[in-house]
Amino acid sequence: EFGAAEDFSSEPLEARLTSKDLNRRCSAYAEMSSAMAGADGQASFELLRRHFDTCLAETLPKGQDASLSALRVYLERCEDVAPDDVLPLVRKLLEHKSIDKPKMQQLVPPVVLLVAEVCECPRVLGEITACVADLENAKRKTQGFFKKQVAVIIKLVAELLVEFSPHKMHPKLGYLNLVLKYITDSDRGIREACYSVLVELSCWMGCIADAVKTMEEPQKKELAKRVEALSDEERARAKPKRLYRGEQAAGAEGPAGAKVAQEKPLDQYDLVEAVDVMRKLPKGWHLESIFSMEKWKTKQEHLQVLSSLVDATRILPSDGLLAMTPAFQRLLKTESNLPVVTEAAKCVGLLARGLRKDFDRPARQLLPVALARIHDKSVWRPNILVERVEQMLWSVSYEFLLDELAPYLVSKSLFVKKEAIGLLLRTPELPAVQQSCPDVLRRFMPSLASMVVPLIDDSDNGVRHQAARLLATLVEGNADSPEIGALVLDRIPAHRAAAFEEEWRRLAKDVPCPLSG
Repeated sequence: EFGAAEDFSSEPLEARLTSKDLNRRCSAYAEMSSAMAGADGQASFELLRRHFDTCLAETLPKGQDASLSALRVYLERCEDVAPDDVLPLVRKLLEHKSIDKPKMQQLVPPVVLLVAEVCECPRVLGEITACVADLENAKRKTQGFFKKQVAVIIKLVAELLVEFSPHKMHPKLGYLNLVLKYITDSDRGIREACYSVLVELSCWMGCIADAVKTMEEPQKKELAKRVEALSDEERARAKPKRLYRGEQAAGAEGPAGAKVAQEKPLDQYDLVEAVDVMRKLPKGWHLESIFSMEKWKTKQEHLQVLSSLVDATRILPSDGLLAMTPAFQRLLKTESNLPVVTEAAKCVGLLARGLRKDFDRPARQLLPVALARIHDKSVWRPNILVERVEQMLWSVSYEFLLDELAPYLVSKSLFVKKEAIGLLLRTPELPAVQQSCPDVLRRFMPSLASMVVPLIDDSDNGVRHQAARLLATLVEGNADSPEIGALVLDRIPAHRAAAFEEEWRRLAKDVPCPLSG
């Protein structure tokens, strides 16, 4: 016969927590959990805070279940959790002598995730990476136990990523290095954990080829296979499942996740290390040397040294690179040899793409110079200047482009007007603009309308239809705006309505033209 469970509730909680009897300790954990979940838990909060080490000292599954459950309630319910008090729990849990056991592996992640809500992901990840480094450098370690620890740690990184999203678990925090290091490990559990991190990151960010370029080809194929196997619903990511405690408090005053929704989208730029171009340039290489060279081939080869180095997703900002701006201005303005101007423009475009906002000031000086050659059909080509002007939008604002492009929309040259409108047509879909201003058609609707509406009555049929195409795009992107009528539709002359309707049908297919309504 089984006897009834012994009742220890008459004994003081403190005495039960320090008892050598497991059942007494478990009864204390259960009683504190119940109290902390209720309205009168302050005494239990204070008592458990003094007994974190007691919770972590449990070695049997029953005690671990009771103690870590109580710790979880504490982290969930306590309103004045001190980050510095609970952060050490992360490392102590990962170094626990029972971390290789399934029960402990099940109990640890929920606690660490709650600690991350309080302490935030960068600090928690700092504890995790420091723990891994010390484990790797330990002189005495059991290989099997170590492998299980690493698998648990990388799985935990994946769970942090799933719960908080890359906005909080930013790739810049360095966990990708850990994943790429262990993805070829002989232990299947470690490999699976590594793939779970990369698959989750892919779901949030799309292609992460630049981030995993150091990975071996078999691992790249396996990652692609796993991502491809996911349905659209499984890949979909909208907002993180968890918020930090400060954000949760702010959520009482606004919709949950509002702060996250406003954050800048992540892209490949956030995943890769910056290339130090100045350090890689040959000793004695100076851009200005090109002006003393006589042969165009020599000039081209001189520029190719730089263009090959700046063809990187991300470039380390440097005063040396910014100091090249006057030389680039001179080349873009006066160079007549097509291979040379092509290479110079390539350098400028790639610098803008790789430096982003760190190239803002040079780009503001170089974009007007490049646009000034829009009259020159020999250089205003997609593979010479056009693509490079578009790349400069990684550095300058869309508003700056509109200001600089405005004079060319009223040029006497039909070629210039068509090219200027064409540039405006392409820019909303450019990755640079989508990244910096995804609502560009809505945000700049008044400016675009005022610049383009007059062109639908141009004397040239080609200009009229390009203007109509841009206006149709603008109307479609602002279909729900009450201002679109006054800004665009009401200003289209009746004798030019056919041009707009034709372009609308091409763009919107079966959607009725708003002019017809």
